[in-house]
Amino acid sequence: MARLLANLALPKLSLAGWCLLLLLPALGSQLPALALPAWPALVLALGSRRLPARPWSAALRLGLLGLSLTLAGWQWGWLESPTLRLGLLLVLALKWAEAGRPGEYVLVAGGALVAGAIGLLQWGEGTGLALLLLQALLFLVVLDLASLAPGAAAPASASLPAAPPAWPLLRRNLGRLGLALPMTAVLFLFFPRIPGPLWDIGLSFGLPLSLSVEKSSQGLGVSTRLKPGQSQTQAGVRESQPVLVAEFEHWVPPTSLLYWRGPVYYDFDGQEWQLDPAYESQGRTIMRQGWSRIQEFTDTLRRKNQEVRYKIRLSPHERLWLYGLDLPASLTTESFVGPDWQVLSHRPVETEMSYELSSYLDWEGGGQLAEPVRQRALALPSEGNPRLRALGRKLAAAPDRTRLLRLALGPLSQGDYKLRDRFTFQAGPDALDHFWFDTREGNADLYAGTFVYLMRAAGVPARLVTGYRGGKLMALTDYVVVKRSHAHAWVEIWDEARGWQRVDPVDLIAPERFAGSAAKPRAAPQPAPAAPKPAAPSRQQQAPSPQAGQFQVQTLAPAPPPGAGWQWPDLSQLMGRWIFRLDGETQQALLGGQGGGLAWVWLLLLAALGSALVLAAGLGLGRWRELRRLPPPQRHWERLCRLLASRGLGPLPGECPRNYALRVGLARPLWAAPMAELASAYTDWRYAHGRDDAPARLQTAARRLYNLVMADTGPDRKNT
Repeated sequence: MARLLANLALPKLSLAGWCLLLLLPALGSQLPALALPAWPALVLALGSRRLPARPWSAALRLGLLGLSLTLAGWQWGWLESPTLRLGLLLVLALKWAEAGRPGEYVLVAGGALVAGAIGLLQWGEGTGLALLLLQALLFLVVLDLASLAPGAAAPASASLPAAPPAWPLLRRNLGRLGLALPMTAVLFLFFPRIPGPLWDIGLSFGLPLSLSVEKSSQGLGVSTRLKPGQSQTQAGVRESQPVLVAEFEHWVPPTSLLYWRGPVYYDFDGQEWQLDPAYESQGRTIMRQGWSRIQEFTDTLRRKNQEVRYKIRLSPHERLWLYGLDLPASLTTESFVGPDWQVLSHRPVETEMSYELSSYLDWEGGGQLAEPVRQRALALPSEGNPRLRALGRKLAAAPDRTRLLRLALGPLSQGDYKLRDRFTFQAGPDALDHFWFDTREGNADLYAGTFVYLMRAAGVPARLVTGYRGGKLMALTDYVVVKRSHAHAWVEIWDEARGWQRVDPVDLIAPERFAGSAAKPRAAPQPAPAAPKPAAPSRQQQAPSPQAGQFQVQTLAPAPPPGAGWQWPDLSQLMGRWIFRLDGETQQALLGGQGGGLAWVWLLLLAALGSALVLAAGLGLGRWRELRRLPPPQRHWERLCRLLASRGLGPLPGECPRNYALRVGLARPLWAAPMAELASAYTDWRYAHGRDDAPARLQTAARRLYNLVMADTGPDRKNT
């Protein structure tokens, strides 16, 4: 195979040619993310290499860069992903066009490698990793050629060395890449990840959300059933995976006010909450019950203030929910407001989706509560949880709704109740009683669901709202990244005078959990909307850190059809799981094992064993290749010399074959004849070129001597 490749007529490329060969895949990888109008500017940038080396050429290139970025910023926005990508690619293309020194080509090659890695993330296929390895190989070739050049400090007019043949250059650097990969894998696995928003910043500026989303039975959709305490027992849920990225216009509200509305549950049978079956069938029943015109919906609100505008990039979750802030003030295309005030899509969200919305942060839900909805919001199981029922009857005697809420929520702020991400929950007919009065430890959805039960027992219509709260605010930007760890649940109760009201028990139990602050305005200074004081005390802190184990919305991954047989593994999923999504959280879980085990020891031993095997294979391959370069007679002679050396009869320095054969014959008479014939044939082959029969004689003598040495167990061995 190597000889076949060596015989191919591969063109000889200069350092500039190899650098261009690396730059072209980096440009091509941006096809899914870069709009068509950007490509003429890139073609002109590459073609500017034909310009003469004059001062006006540099000015022309700078003019092209400035004009292209100005048009891109005007068209897409100065900090939008297409503008940033175009700027990086234009700088690389223009630098290659004017490069003349080896150091400049190395700089372009390094930038092309980074640009290619970013671009390949747009391709949701397993071939991305193979293409990245190809770019790494070309990068090594550029470095190799640059090392042969006069040096980075040499003048641009200095002549570069003649380009070596392509195949030996590729083969040499392919070996280097192969030797580097094992250590790269070890360092990638064991080097500590530094917690920080680096990846989140990339998501904010356009990297696809699908890179951090792992396909599993705990996906980003919504389950039609929710058991109390279920979220904290789900295994394999990645809390660090992003759900959506929101970019606010001018002003980011405090994170405590960011309620991203999702599914709303009414029906509880004592064991689990269930959604309306219409959501599961994804039919048009929900659309007929909701509002297709936003004006018709907002007219039902009794108060609506603090309107904020924002853009959202949403991860696919196979359901209808378009997560938006409470409450929607506008709609995007092919969407409507559901009967429970969620923004819903006309079709399931199966791919990453971008849309613009506006919402009211200060509102009072109005309209009339339909009798069927009232009955659903008051329904309780026929039996179970007697202590909650008794407490509800006691609260029902309160003179007004304000007093009732104060009596119900008062104990939550006294410190007896704890917000826990991991806790013990015993399911059963009286499980909510045991939690509310005995253990008093749970997560957000368990507190919210139990409070809904208590309100219904007190005769107050209530419903359980799930979704996400808060988000990770990117410093110095208007971007908020919402992850699975921000999943949340809260309560809405009905008041005849004010309509639906939001009640969040977490604000009383753990007020520090959502004590966030807003970002500074990025655009021209203008007065921010007056935000109402949240239920929790305000503190000047960063955005809330990810909290593990809160309510997780999920969907089941489609099972393979029966009889499908063996299928090719999803390379993109494997690559995403073990490369793109191997963050600090996953690394700690992997190396620490469940319950603080010693998985890192086994991984370290496995890495050491794998490295040793790779090293041994490399040494063996090198030795085999070295021996294969020798002619067959020489290999036979050296093989017998090594065998005799293992018996204590190795050749002496400067000893000729004839004297060596005599010494071996004196020490082992049984070996004298074949050894003499071997030495004679080797001498004839080496020095008497007219003896064409020497190789055949040498091979016969070597085989005979080898058999005698290996079978020798007689008394003659004592002579050694």
